[in-house]
Amino acid sequence: MTAYGIPPVAGLGPRDPVRLGPYRLAGVLGMGGMGTVYLAEGPQGPVALKMINNNLARDHEFVMRFQREVAAARKVRRFCTAPVLDARLEGEPLWLVTEYVAGPDLSRVLRNGGPLAGSNVEALAVGMATALSAIHGAGVVHRDLKPANVLLSPLGPRVIDFGIARALDGGLGQTATGRLLGTPEYMAPELVSGHKAGPPADIFAWGCVVVAAATGRSPFASKTVPEALYRVSHDTPSLDAIDPALRGPVEAALNKDPAARPTADQLLAVLTGRSHADTADLAGGLRLDLSSVGTPPTSLAGGVQNPHEPAVRRTGKWRLLLAAAAGAATVGLAVGVGELSRSLPSGPPSAAGVIFKETFDKGDTGWRDDSGGVNGARGYTGDGRYTMSSDSGSRDKWAPAPVNVQVPEEVLVSAKVGIPRADTSGWAGLYCEYSTVDSPETFFYYTFHVRKEGQAKIVKTDGALVTDLTSDIRVPGYKEGTVLRALCSRGGGAIRLSLWAGDAKIAEVTDTDIARGAGRPKFGLGISQSEFDDTATRAYFDDFVVSRLS
Repeated sequence: MTAYGIPPVAGLGPRDPVRLGPYRLAGVLGMGGMGTVYLAEGPQGPVALKMINNNLARDHEFVMRFQREVAAARKVRRFCTAPVLDARLEGEPLWLVTEYVAGPDLSRVLRNGGPLAGSNVEALAVGMATALSAIHGAGVVHRDLKPANVLLSPLGPRVIDFGIARALDGGLGQTATGRLLGTPEYMAPELVSGHKAGPPADIFAWGCVVVAAATGRSPFASKTVPEALYRVSHDTPSLDAIDPALRGPVEAALNKDPAARPTADQLLAVLTGRSHADTADLAGGLRLDLSSVGTPPTSLAGGVQNPHEPAVRRTGKWRLLLAAAAGAATVGLAVGVGELSRSLPSGPPSAAGVIFKETFDKGDTGWRDDSGGVNGARGYTGDGRYTMSSDSGSRDKWAPAPVNVQVPEEVLVSAKVGIPRADTSGWAGLYCEYSTVDSPETFFYYTFHVRKEGQAKIVKTDGALVTDLTSDIRVPGYKEGTVLRALCSRGGGAIRLSLWAGDAKIAEVTDTDIARGAGRPKFGLGISQSEFDDTATRAYFDDFVVSRLS
């Protein structure tokens, strides 16, 4: 696949089901706070199947909201959406089936290749307005329209996940865990002030997404959540970079007063010049020219580059792959999963010498210790390990390694990582830090982590901005206590990062956006509880080592 073509598919792990109802699961498309999304083969061809996390499926109130939202989403017409095709609404596991769109999401395209070309922005604006017309016409509010929820295909954009986010809603714009529901840079001002989401909130988000498609970022892009919420409520963004044909509708959509915003039908009328736009005709005639995003650039937006992602040039092969995935499933699924789920071939590098080693056999070697033994919040267990657990007051915990020697710019960091609870969806792992000042606003570090079910990834944190540098990648043969190894190498205006689980190379990226990462290298351990899961995450660590490679 290219950096923008068919979405990446990871192979099934030992804990993944192979069949749900009439659907044969072929691979993992992604994971989120609600559940895992699989690429599946159904009676009519390929579909996307979202299996709901068990902890949510056991929550009676969540199940009732889920049933209600699925019933409403089924009424949405197909125009420029990925419609709901099937669902299991009772028992375990709950799941939801939608049409599979063999194309990248807009967020990934913007992150890896920058803004869309002018004609594509116009097609996107019309397609999203068409989708909102269908969604609102069914009495549904999307509530979380953003680039990640807009898929791109040659037959036009497809809006996904409409209304389903409300099943997580425990109140006015918040989840049951108290977390903000929505993406701050795309939230309407009325949501910031605590009002319920209505169709005008989706129109505001439509304007934000159009600006992002044309410029590469939301008009309210910010480094911190409070800044984003303030800007959404008070700023009037410049729209000089927007095509004049779109500037008026976008400006109207971004009005702070929800009553002053146009409806989706009114947007369509302005965009198409038709007083009574024929939605079916519009949806059938939309096209996106994806040839302009068919070849991955040598340096990706944001400075992240993944040389191990197979390249497919701007040729008919890319279109044929799309056609295969969108057509009969049997051959297309086998090819997609076979090409995309294989591990990177090289094992971890050989260390030239150990800089720092900790076996946790003693309890006074300088690591943070809140006491409590094997069940403590953070500290030595007393049996030769180190542990951390999340709680209601701290969903994330960190333990810096007490390394008091000069560290070279290229090191290999490793530790055994174990997550004993089978029902947690949180993560645990290693980090490399390059902060210049010890302050949350200036923290700059990379996390290399794994989940209980055997998915790993590399994540970058720059102040309040958190970026997934890789997708969730299935770890072959993952088991409790697997050794994670992270290569952190700074030099030549970039930071190179690699992750191994056992001897399997999971991911490799190069980050050139490192202006704020000029501090002395530091390393440590960390855990995090899932945003939408109240189940605590506990991890045990052993044999933490920092080694030089040259």
